[in-house]
Amino acid sequence: FVGYQAEGTLGRRLQKGWKEIPMSHEGRTITVKVNMRIETVDGFSGHSDRRQLIEYVRRMKDRPEKILTAHGDGTKCIELASALYKKFKIETRAPMNLETVRFI
Repeated sequence: FVGYQAEGTLGRRLQKGWKEIPMSHEGRTITVKVNMRIETVDGFSGHSDRRQLIEYVRRMKDRPEKILTAHGDGTKCIELASALYKKFKIETRAPMNLETVRFI
């Protein structure tokens, strides 16, 4: 997760370490077991500009293997993804709206 997860949200529950999450499915509540490692990146702002985001990645002690740019104008997301790849040689993607991306 990057940034704040509000109290009562799925993100906050996962951050707190819930091992089972109740979810609504076809009009009934089911329980979904959580089987993943959860990490939270602190110090990230959703209001950063391109320069600040590149600097943020530069300062990371352990850089990620993949970066998705998914918030903002599509052209700007593609340009940021390209700049990050060129500068750090990290696999980047700027997915289209509603595009599914697998992280396996």
